[in-house]
Amino acid sequence: MPANVVYVQHARLTHKVTSQDHKGFEAFYTSEMPKVSTFLMNLGASPYEAADATHEAFEKLLPDKWHSLEYPKAYLRTVAHRNYLRQVGSRVLPTDPVPDRPGGTCPVELVILTDERQQMLGLLATLPPAEREAMAWNLDGFTHEETAKALGKKPAAVRKAYVRARARLINALELKKEVQTNE
Repeated sequence: MPANVVYVQHARLTHKVTSQDHKGFEAFYTSEMPKVSTFLMNLGASPYEAADATHEAFEKLLPDKWHSLEYPKAYLRTVAHRNYLRQVGSRVLPTDPVPDRPGGTCPVELVILTDERQQMLGLLATLPPAEREAMAWNLDGFTHEETAKALGKKPAAVRKAYVRARARLINALELKKEVQTNE
């Protein structure tokens, strides 16, 4: 067997995974890990919860599966969001730092929380769930149609939730500006 080929055994099939698959998956991981973590934070997760849920989602993709999906980015976000929602019963703030992944970089460190970003997360937290979800997908670069497909909703419903969310955020920002001006 060549050195650059690994065979991954599943319950019903054996799939040949080349080192090229691993390199592609590694590049996909490096690119998407901070994006998915940020996406989950837009939905209400703490950085630690987001990193944990995203890691679990990546485990489901593994190098032998991710490239066979039609929409791996949407799949990853959907699975990560479900993982985050399942954490509800076990949410505890960690007392130890998140362990580094191989290579020495912690994914939480890749998500930079500036004052402006924290302010935005605070504003997103005020939105109703459907509006927050529509806004999070939009902020992550997905169209209303792509979001609707990933969520199993109609594009019109996603568009409407996004428009409402945007209006609420604009109003909140204007109100905040007014308060700062009056101080």
